[in-house]
Amino acid sequence: MAISYRPLWIQLANKGLQKTDVIKKANLTTNVMARMGKNKTISFKNLEKICTALRCSPNDVFEFVEESEF
Repeated sequence: MAISYRPLWIQLANKGLQKTDVIKKANLTTNVMARMGKNKTISFKNLEKICTALRCSPNDVFEFVEESEF
């Protein structure tokens, strides 16, 4: 199993937001967003910041997918 941030990208598109908006709202570093762009893991603290800023749950941010789906 691998992690995918596809739910977050869909949510951002639906809300008309860009990655830079999330960086500002959640007080993230660009490195965190870069890791997410590569489907790498992030800390629970950063996940909490994103969920708080976007008023969503972790299920709205990431999902687990089969490795073959990449």
